[in-house]
Amino acid sequence: MTRVHIPSLLRDRVGGAESVEAEVASGERITVRQLLERLDARYPGLLDALLYEEDLLPGIAVFIDNDQALMGLQAKVEAGSEVRFLHPIRGG
Repeated sequence: MTRVHIPSLLRDRVGGAESVEAEVASGERITVRQLLERLDARYPGLLDALLYEEDLLPGIAVFIDNDQALMGLQAKVEAGSEVRFLHPIRGG
């Protein structure tokens, strides 16, 4: 299993949960996109809410085990990892 932390703006798509578990078998390595596709099967619309033209929305950063995944949707995720999607901080 892999824990995926959901940005506050998207929690309504996952029943208000701060994080959800995604099925990733021990020894399996999948891409962030594959992870999102698995979650989208349970939470329809989650994938579309994070994508723009087949890539992450501009300004969305993905972190895997506290390291920024510069490969974005192509970054690899393993069982036991923690994945976070962060929106840019806005101020004024």
